[in-house]
Amino acid sequence: MIVALLLIIGIAYLIVIKPRKVKSEYQPYFAQMNAALRAQRGGASAGIIDLDRLDNNMAVVRKTLGNDFKLRIVTKSLPSIELLRYLMDKGNTNRLMLFSEPFIGEVLSNFNPDSVDVLLGKPIPVDAFVRLTEKKGWTTVNWLVDTKQRLNEYIAIAKQKDTLVKLSLEIDVGLHRGGFETPAELGEAVEIIKQNNRYVRLTGLMGYDGHVPFVPFYINKERTIKKAFVKVQNLYTAFVDELKKHYDAQYISTLTFNSGGTHTYFYYPAFKSITPVNDIAMGSGFVCPAQFPELLALGHQPALFLSSPVLKKIETSKLPHAEKLSPLVNFWDPNLKVSYYMLGGGWPGEPVAPAGLKKNYFWDENDLGYSNLLPNQAILSSSDENNLNVGDFVFSHAWEGDGMLAFKQIELYRQPKIVGEWDTYKGGN
Repeated sequence: MIVALLLIIGIAYLIVIKPRKVKSEYQPYFAQMNAALRAQRGGASAGIIDLDRLDNNMAVVRKTLGNDFKLRIVTKSLPSIELLRYLMDKGNTNRLMLFSEPFIGEVLSNFNPDSVDVLLGKPIPVDAFVRLTEKKGWTTVNWLVDTKQRLNEYIAIAKQKDTLVKLSLEIDVGLHRGGFETPAELGEAVEIIKQNNRYVRLTGLMGYDGHVPFVPFYINKERTIKKAFVKVQNLYTAFVDELKKHYDAQYISTLTFNSGGTHTYFYYPAFKSITPVNDIAMGSGFVCPAQFPELLALGHQPALFLSSPVLKKIETSKLPHAEKLSPLVNFWDPNLKVSYYMLGGGWPGEPVAPAGLKKNYFWDENDLGYSNLLPNQAILSSSDENNLNVGDFVFSHAWEGDGMLAFKQIELYRQPKIVGEWDTYKGGN
């Protein structure tokens, strides 16, 4: 009796959890994009930026920040010179944040150095600094310094070249990823700068608040995040107060106090009465990648997609080494019945179109081949109710803005057609 009951319960459970058949088809937005790509990029993988959505996202950011904060565009998440030019124009800003030696060189080579305000988002080794001093306009950069040792190294180079170097100091406002930890330490660095004012000049502070959204052990997450955000502003204020001991109000008013990011930029206007920050960094939010779902509620729209055409469509799913079990697999999960092999794939993103596609967990236990960074035939599956054919494109929503580096060019889309392309940056880190 017990055995029979357990058997009935087991069968009932299997019936409940058995996947139901799902129709796979393009949403109207992606159907148009697919048609545009087939006409323009047939037979080739492509990254796509929706310019209408990009414009919308910039408008949301500008409206949110208003006139109280300067906008600084983070280049790491937007690795294309032409994309940077476009966003600088749309956002009415000349401020960039750079992170790597090659991209610093690329920006100095492609922009009039006197027309852009460049701040580093991380310090670079003194050897890299020396190499970059060979670039035109290198003295216009606000170089970032995080320790007294690095400060003295940069001063030595400035003396050697007998020139004035602009420096911003990195402060630790809770992320604990380096920088001056206390106002007293900052004060010591400032005195070194003042003693060498023929060669170095302080232009501001950079205190990244990237830890704020990831508060642990919360009950009310939003309230806890705001509490962490306020703590950051209090810490930042303490560092600015230290500067007031060394410089007059006029000089302080010229300094750049940078913070913020895609996860936190929207908090600053609400707390403008308590923050000394006047310069907000922003990168990925302009293309609204999948790692930032909170942006959707603010009005941002996904604008960056990574795609690959279907190379093969197999109407029945056969498993290597287990061909006789394939009918059972197809019966159990009808959404694995049809297999699609993409020309490339495995892009750093989440498949979003056509709807109803799924990863085949029998075929690819490594999550679409992400353990292989260059899969040559990524696989997805669907039910036999579908409208995806060979030559059609499968779209992934990029996890991060720098996912566009999977491609040499990015196609520019304005509904309903491709209107151009931009080169991506290939300089490395």
